[in-house]
Amino acid sequence: MPEKKFPVQNRPRRVRSSVTSDEILLAAEHVARAGFDALTMRAVATQMGASPMALYRYFATKDELVDAMLDRVLGRIDLAPPTDDWLADLSAFATAHRAVLSGHPWAIVPLFTHSNPGVNATVIGETALEILARGGITGSDAVAIFCGILALNYGWFAFSTARDATRASVNSETVLAASLSTLPADRFPLTLSVADELSNYGSHAHYVVALRQMIAGVALAADTK
Repeated sequence: MPEKKFPVQNRPRRVRSSVTSDEILLAAEHVARAGFDALTMRAVATQMGASPMALYRYFATKDELVDAMLDRVLGRIDLAPPTDDWLADLSAFATAHRAVLSGHPWAIVPLFTHSNPGVNATVIGETALEILARGGITGSDAVAIFCGILALNYGWFAFSTARDATRASVNSETVLAASLSTLPADRFPLTLSVADELSNYGSHAHYVVALRQMIAGVALAADTK
């Protein structure tokens, strides 16, 4: 008996002119959430039900698309209006920047390779420099402190993401606590005294403490000028 064949049902592709740049960026973020490596022009087009050529009308290369995606993400940072306390403003800025990174984990890697993806990256830098200038910190010192905040946030995000991935597969807190409990008390008394905190490393509470210490260092630098 011959094999019965069914007609292939292809989803009709959208007309190129009906595609907008906002739709492309929305679809691109959807694809990137599965992992940045999954992002291709074809994957984005498939997500939209469009031809890849429709994307090239707005973005000539994948790099241009990624720049636009990153600019869009950085534009979501919640920059509070300035107050009369520049150190509090600097702390709020750092916290807001970290929140954007936490909300878009796929963006971390391309942010390292696309150092200036758009105007919103410049807005973020200008905001930080303006806050520091109000504290009397300018020039290379201001740039160094701004870079330090970025390094803290990028590093902390990578640190805590790796921790969360481990916890998703095993009860790492219990495993680490059990491992620490086997240490000889005469050699590692201080480690054992903070075993509970070490088993919860990279927490939000720890970030708050680390940021507070950084801000205190900035305040000291301003006072010695």
